[in-house]
Amino acid sequence: MVQENLSEKVEASPWRFVLNNWLFIGCTCLLLIINAWLLFISKQGDELVFINQYRSPFWDVFFKVGTHFAEPVAYFGVLVIVTAFSYRKGLFVVVAGVLAGVVSGLLKSYFGQARPMRWFFDNYEEIWHSLNHFEEEWRSWDPDSSFPSGHATSAFALYGLLAFFARTRKMRVTVLCFFLATMVCFSRMYLLYHFLRDITVGAGLGLCLAAITYYLHRQLWPNALWLNGGWLDRFSDLPAVRRRIPPPE
Repeated sequence: MVQENLSEKVEASPWRFVLNNWLFIGCTCLLLIINAWLLFISKQGDELVFINQYRSPFWDVFFKVGTHFAEPVAYFGVLVIVTAFSYRKGLFVVVAGVLAGVVSGLLKSYFGQARPMRWFFDNYEEIWHSLNHFEEEWRSWDPDSSFPSGHATSAFALYGLLAFFARTRKMRVTVLCFFLATMVCFSRMYLLYHFLRDITVGAGLGLCLAAITYYLHRQLWPNALWLNGGWLDRFSDLPAVRRRIPPPE
């Protein structure tokens, strides 16, 4: 029992968590630093004007599909896969999504920043007319919902949590998760939904929420042993896994 409690403390330590997830955390921090530097040397909207010059039919389709990878449909797909092995992990995937939606929604209401389409039209109409616009259904004129990006927050909360959960093939899973989260962020700028500042703050916020959710998943309801099994156990001849705490790092 003493050894088990010591193991829990070591696994739950922030330093061990960072060491075990250095790739995703490190890449995200590097991305945030690069974005902060770009924000420092450029004016608001410059990044969207630059990206907009390189629109193409292929990338239009790619990013229109890719932007959905941080929406409820993506969470549902991940939930089905994750709960096959662990109801506990599936439960906290939902928690991450709820936290991302609530926190980003509250911040949007507080800051009330205009979306790029509205901002360009109100402040630089000549630039607005020069942009390569998307069709009407892909335009957002909201005057108060740009900052921070809910999609960026949701993407890094979801895929950050999945990277933290990964045990087997952790390096590959982490690279894939970071790619998906970054792709969602870039899609929001490509589609003229968000500025660089919006997705930068959203990504940082999402990383923090992923870490918080991972901590909660290790601390809450340790005696609910049924949460450690998954629906795939019903199709196996072996008994469902029953542990007091999630698997060790």
